[in-house]
Amino acid sequence: MAISCIAIDDDFHSLENLISYIDKFPELELRQTFTEPLLALSEISVAEPVDIIFIDIEMPSLSGIALAGLLRQKAEHLIFTTAHPRYALDAFKVEADAYLLKPYSILHFAKAINSLYPAGSTAHTIFPVFEDQFFYLPSPENGEDLMRIDLNDLVSIEHLENEINFITLHHSFSAPRINFAKMITLLKRNLAFIEISEHITIAKSHIISVLDDQILLSGERLYEVAADHKERFEQFVENNRLKD
Repeated sequence: MAISCIAIDDDFHSLENLISYIDKFPELELRQTFTEPLLALSEISVAEPVDIIFIDIEMPSLSGIALAGLLRQKAEHLIFTTAHPRYALDAFKVEADAYLLKPYSILHFAKAINSLYPAGSTAHTIFPVFEDQFFYLPSPENGEDLMRIDLNDLVSIEHLENEINFITLHHSFSAPRINFAKMITLLKRNLAFIEISEHITIAKSHIISVLDDQILLSGERLYEVAADHKERFEQFVENNRLKD
């Protein structure tokens, strides 16, 4: 189910930036945008409630703090966007759920949304790792940017002591282990993947051949099944063997 959103910001460029971030996530559905707070108050007051309202704080005619107080019942969550950290306490008073300090990156934006809809919750999930068959990683070149990884392209995951390597058909990406411990746990539970050692999880669909304990995957990546994982892997192979 889509997460419905409204964006309010008197600065056109800031609003365009926010819209571009929202557009990058299929789970977010932008219902309306406003640059005039009084018009936003008039229209939102008589409209159906939404999941999230993004509100700039410093606006003419009516501040975002005042507007939020008048519209609080019209949104499950309020997220303030502002260039001024001094408003944090005021945002707390009107029960804001998140506070994005301009200029904020898409990674900060994603973290704010994901804090409201964490993976595994019964509500919406902004990074539906399995339902929508993709997830995002911080870019190796710039940790503020996000890179999309499609599960269909994911060949293997090497979860090492200090980092995780995501091996896809075309690239390899590394990320700090602490940030993705939950993701690895979820991937291990996904039926499309199987763990072959304490540190290696592979995609079943990318298995090219199996010779004794050696597994050849797409991209000519070779792994060995650990002794304590051999029984389960052999059962998987047997279940998928073409029989007479």
